[in-house]
Parts: sequence; structure tokens; C-alpha cells
Amino acid sequence: MRRTCKLLMAIFLGVNLIFAGGCFFTGSQGSGDDNIEASDFTLDPAKEYKIEFMMWGAKDEVDNYTALIDKFMDENENVTVSITTQDSTQYMSTLTGRLSGTMPDLFYLPEYEFRPWVDSGRLLSISNGFTEAEYSSLWSTAVDWYSYNRAEKTLGVSEGSDLYCLPKDIGPWTLMYNVDMVDEMVKNGKLTQGEADLLADSDNPLTWKQFTDICVKIQGYFGTEKNNDKFYAIPYYELSSAVWSNNADYFDENAMHSTISSDEFCETIEWLWDLMYTYKVVPKSTGDSAQNMFLAKNSAFCWVGPYLTPMYHQQKMNYRLLPVPYNGENPEARSTTWIGTLGLAISKSTKSPAAALALMKYLSLNESAQKDFYTRGQLIPNLKSMALDRESFLSENDGSVALWPENRSVYCDIVDGFGGDTKAALGKTGGDKIGGKVRPHYHTFENSWLNALNTEISDIYALKDKSGIRARLKAYDPTMQAYLDQSNRSAGIIVD
Repeated sequence: MRRTCKLLMAIFLGVNLIFAGGCFFTGSQGSGDDNIEASDFTLDPAKEYKIEFMMWGAKDEVDNYTALIDKFMDENENVTVSITTQDSTQYMSTLTGRLSGTMPDLFYLPEYEFRPWVDSGRLLSISNGFTEAEYSSLWSTAVDWYSYNRAEKTLGVSEGSDLYCLPKDIGPWTLMYNVDMVDEMVKNGKLTQGEADLLADSDNPLTWKQFTDICVKIQGYFGTEKNNDKFYAIPYYELSSAVWSNNADYFDENAMHSTISSDEFCETIEWLWDLMYTYKVVPKSTGDSAQNMFLAKNSAFCWVGPYLTPMYHQQKMNYRLLPVPYNGENPEARSTTWIGTLGLAISKSTKSPAAALALMKYLSLNESAQKDFYTRGQLIPNLKSMALDRESFLSENDGSVALWPENRSVYCDIVDGFGGDTKAALGKTGGDKIGGKVRPHYHTFENSWLNALNTEISDIYALKDKSGIRARLKAYDPTMQAYLDQSNRSAGIIVD
């Protein structure tokens, strides 16, 4: 077996080309067509290829990918892959710094960096390297996320768009709860069986009121009655999950106009304020991480994504996934949380597109690799048919899913985006009430707006009277709009 060559990138490249929260690229700097002929994506068995793959990750992930890439090279003996690893905190600065020199052939690209990178012409279109069968094997959301029309500067699949990345993984982020703590409350008469059943229902999300009422009871029992001043029902609440689950948003469809002063957005911030100050089930601040609070049983709820599966299994946590609550008083509201994803991208300057695409497909689409990844608890399958297969990932007794929570189908339900595919795979009827969206800064060319808004909302949370929330958001709206205008101008989009 051949071994990969690891290049451990410990040196921070000298020129800091990407500014915190900003965007290095301005306008479309690339030139010419992003496409190459389909024949250029075909490996020549008589040719030797050497390519570089750049990634970040903890030791376990690096080891997993090293083993997988070794297997890829065993199956493709004329391809040699060197792996460059970088600390996640310096990854994008290092990658951007390499634009002035030699770029890696294949590399990780976070979804919130996709738009500036593809718009500036730094990525190779892979559209001509795919069959219809390969397209259809992926979650449609993933194909949509990584498609772009550079001429029109529009995201998503459309006439004239190209596919530029494949998902390295798809990471829905949702709530979970400690089953043993809930069972203890039911046993001691502090929570009704009906309330426990609401929590255990993977198809019907709680309303904000139901969730709040349960949190108050949990806080009263584990916090007040047990005299634990470190306990809070939930360590924090995800802003986007709350905003979207009230049919609100940060901006309009094209990220041109701010919508943070809408009634729905304001209602959302008021509810989050209530969780902290009126009901006291969320801490104003904490010196511990959310995961540590959950592991120490200083919270009953926490946030979780697939990549945390091995850790919670190792800690022997008895937990279930919980679809995020929605505002039951808003008839347009639905349970909607965020989905994080890392793309696998090919540099437009690569000299070996065939080898780069072959490795990209292997890491993202290979059935054996995908099963190995989910068996290790590293990700839900990128292959939709595998993710929804009741004989594999959704199996009730297959040993390959031993690390996963029993109701892991919630992850799939989030990714299928109200499409009903997960329910159909499980033989369930009724409407799909659970969905997800890619993180909000995916839609913008710069993400400084999000950092600034988070700071403003943190200050709003500190208000002693929630009656001032709407006025604060209305007053901040022009600042939010200015950030969006600057983001769009940086890409050459005309702002009204």
C-alpha cells in the first residue's frame, strides 16, 4: 500500500490577504470560461498524476482521510496525492495567501466562502465531468448550494449555471435532549408523560410555547429544587434557527435588502430575550461551553450536529434529537434550522483536473467511503439513497449505525428541506414539518454584516426592558443595509 505524503502547514503565510469578516475579492477577477471539455476530466492510464489536497481537521479526521486517500491511490496507481493540513483558524488565510503562488489542486471551501471564490473565477466548473446518475445521487440541496451563474451573479441551479463543488459533508444543526433527565422528571411527577411524548416525537416539532413551558419545568426541578445554580435548561439558542422558525429572515431572497426590522424578526428577538430574562432558562453568560454543560448535566438541552456523534457515544450520553421549535402563533412558521457544509473545490489553475475530480468524487460520492465515514460517526451520507436506506443508515439493527442516536432520521429530515423524502423512506404519511437552510452568510459576498449584527443583538439582549427591542432593531436597520450594499458593491452589483 502506498502512503500519502502529508505536508503539515504550520507556517502562517506572510501576507494576510483576507480581512476578518471581509472579502479579499472584488468583482469577477477570473477571465474566460470556467468549463473544460469532458475529455479533460478522464484519467489517462498511461499518465502519471501528482496532486495536492488541502484540508483542516482534528487528528481523527486527518487520519480517516489519509486512510481513505491511500485506498484511492491503491485503486488509481498512477495518481499520487499529497495532503496539506492547516489549523482551522488559519485555513482560509493560508489558502487565500496561496493565490499568489501555487494553489492546491483540491481543497476544502466553507459554504460561506463559496460566493466570493466562485464569482472571482478561482474555481473550476465540474459540470462537464458529471453524469446525470451522479447528479441525481446527491441531495438536491447540495447541488443547488454549489451551483452558480457567474454572468448573472446568481446562486443556485438555473439556466446558465455551473456546478463548482461537491459536498465534503452536510451538517444539519439541531437540538438534542438528555433522555435520562426527562425520564427522571416523569418518574418523579415533575413532567407529564404527554410532555415527554412531545419531546420524543421526531415528526412534529414543538411550538415555542410548548418548548418554553417544558424548559420552565426542567429549570424548576434541576435548577431550583436541586439547588444547582449552574443549571440552565438550555445553554444558548441559535439565532438563525429561531429567526427562520418564525418565517423571518435577515434579508430578501437576493441579499439586497435588510429585513431585520420586520415584525417576525422583532418577535423572534423578543422571544429569545424572554428565555433569558422572563423565564430564566437560558444564561445571560456562562464560563463553560455548551457541550460541557450538557455533559455535566448542567443543561437538559443542547445543540448538536453529526460530527459530534463519536464524542457523545464515547461519553455514553443517552440523547435524542429534537426538531427546532417554531412559533405556533404564526401560521406561516415552520421548524427550520441551519445546515453547515464544507465544499470540495478544484482550483481553476490545476494542471491535473482529471485526477482532482477523481479524488473529489471518491471523497464525496464513493459508496464504500461514505459508509466508512458514517460508520465512524463522521457524517450523514452525501448520497441521498444511502442516507434514506432503511437497510443502511436508517437501519434499526445494522451495526454500522451503532454510534448514532436512535432518531438520526431527524438529520435527514432537515436536509431534505420539507420535501417529505425522509418520511416517505420511513413509510410515514402526512406533511413534512421539518426543514433546513444553508447558513445565512452563504448568500453574501462579505460576512462582516453577520459579526456586526451579532454584536448589536448581544447588546439588545442586555436591555432590561424588552419593549425597546423593536426600536433598537429599527434604528440598526440602516446600518445592516449599509453592510449589504457594501457586500454587493464589492462584487460589482449595482445597488439601488
